[in-house]
Amino acid sequence: MLKRILHKISGRKWKPAKPNRRWQDNPQFLKYFDDQCCTEFEGGWPGALRKASGGTPFKNAVSVGSGTAYGERDLVAKGLVDHFDLYEVSADRIAQSRALAAEAGMSDNFDEHLADALEQDIVERFDLVLWLAALHHMFDVDRAMEWSVRALKPGGVLLVSEYVGPPRLQWHAIETRTARRFLADNRELVGSAPGRVRRGTPFRRFKQFLRDPSEAPQSDLIPAAYEKHTGEKLTILGGSVIHLCGGFITGLEKQDPTIHDRMIALDRQLRDQGHYHFGFGLWRKPA
Repeated sequence: MLKRILHKISGRKWKPAKPNRRWQDNPQFLKYFDDQCCTEFEGGWPGALRKASGGTPFKNAVSVGSGTAYGERDLVAKGLVDHFDLYEVSADRIAQSRALAAEAGMSDNFDEHLADALEQDIVERFDLVLWLAALHHMFDVDRAMEWSVRALKPGGVLLVSEYVGPPRLQWHAIETRTARRFLADNRELVGSAPGRVRRGTPFRRFKQFLRDPSEAPQSDLIPAAYEKHTGEKLTILGGSVIHLCGGFITGLEKQDPTIHDRMIALDRQLRDQGHYHFGFGLWRKPA
């Protein structure tokens, strides 16, 4: 009963982000992460998946927490996947996903399920299990990884591209200090942004839970769960500085051509000290 209530709250309507306000809108930041995943083909996690496919599309794939399935439609359009089973607990997002698939002429490529995938007893059914920024919404990431491995056919591929930073988005002190210092040092360009980067507190953690119970309840446990069930380590991409303040400098490259490179260098430095927000993994189940 409690899980159904949490799913209902978590599956409310989502407001789309304003364009050119997020770090994801910056091609330099995207390339920084993509190059750590794969530099072949189209690069990033799609390139890594194409490399793993050996030129043959994955016939049956599953995506858990698929949202509006933007990434999944992209994989179908690129000829990397023939068919997806999509699992999502938000009726609103399922409706959007169906409409967008129909608009793209891809309705036959998707079966949408308004259900919790982890409650389904699925054994060795899929050639590809895909987690795109959804695993960190799971209330039990160890169970999610166990389910993923069990759902894969022998020889199938598990791909994880996830937020693995502090739970409930409660930033660590060193991350906050570093991000605020960078913004303060560039205040003339970015304006009065430093105060908008705030360290996590028990009160802010509780507020985040009330806002969205599914937001990163066990995000920090994902690397260990992935290693436990695959025997391999996630590739740690970094992202702590970029995640906290990259959006403030998106679009400012004309005023300062070096500002993004300087933030990336700072992000890499913090990553090497053990502070990161994003991880990537691609694992093939033994045949």
